[in-house]
Amino acid sequence: MPFNSSADSLRSRRVGLLYGSFIAEALSLGVHWNYDPADIMARHGQVKDFIAPGAGSYHPHKQAGDQGHVGDQALRLMAFLHREQHWHAPLFLTDWAAIWPDYTDYVDKATKATLANLAAGATLANSGSTSDELAGPARIAPLVAFKAEADEEVLTTAAIEQTMVTHHSQLAIACAEFLARLCHRLLEGQPLEATLRSLAPAWALAAADQVLAPGTVDPIGQLGRSCSMSAALPSVIHLVLKHDHDVEGAFIENAMAGGDNCARGLALGMILGAAHGVEAIPQRWVEGLRAAPAIEAFLALR
Repeated sequence: MPFNSSADSLRSRRVGLLYGSFIAEALSLGVHWNYDPADIMARHGQVKDFIAPGAGSYHPHKQAGDQGHVGDQALRLMAFLHREQHWHAPLFLTDWAAIWPDYTDYVDKATKATLANLAAGATLANSGSTSDELAGPARIAPLVAFKAEADEEVLTTAAIEQTMVTHHSQLAIACAEFLARLCHRLLEGQPLEATLRSLAPAWALAAADQVLAPGTVDPIGQLGRSCSMSAALPSVIHLVLKHDHDVEGAFIENAMAGGDNCARGLALGMILGAAHGVEAIPQRWVEGLRAAPAIEAFLALR
């Protein structure tokens, strides 16, 4: 049957949002936190396929096609929603905290601060760290997919609650609202650039536009490769606007830019997947993603 009904289009965008988020992170994992693009090129060439991070990396136990430590938290969110079949922020906080005693990958500062807050008696209202990194709001793809047909305000509230589990800063909260509203409207079929420009924080959009001119040398380097929102969010917006109709090119450029390409990838893939649907994502990446069976099981229940 031709792929043209509104229901089929929504499903494609929803599937694309999920796969896009996890794939863009997994593609970046092999070169995560290498801040030297020239070194990435010398070691790996252009990163077009999943590669294992290797023993000397921040993720020595990960395999090609795995998720990083932030993607693992997004997978935990997806598993929670799959099991519970509803969003309940305090219950998810307990579920999130249960990951860490046996976790064997990198544990970031925001997670350590949140766990310390919980040990001191914090609740959802004050569990999160003061981190302004993109990682907190970038994890929300499963929640957006789960609430794809919910009211936008309901989704936005849930996305902010998810973010505040670990990232309780105004920049992180504002980014969660932006990503939730943008992806919700993209799932409805609204146009990408116009919708992004109407919703993006003005400061982040202005920074992204400054390096969007053709011929700009190393735009992500100019914006900053770091984990902080001030660098990461404009970088995501830049990549979206530059590669509006080139999902593969966007994911590869993000990986090759280095730095915190994993958190950027989670947000970038979510946006472009929601805008263009799963058909825009190379099939080799869908097939090589180690989380694919879990994603398919999650999608089967929605």
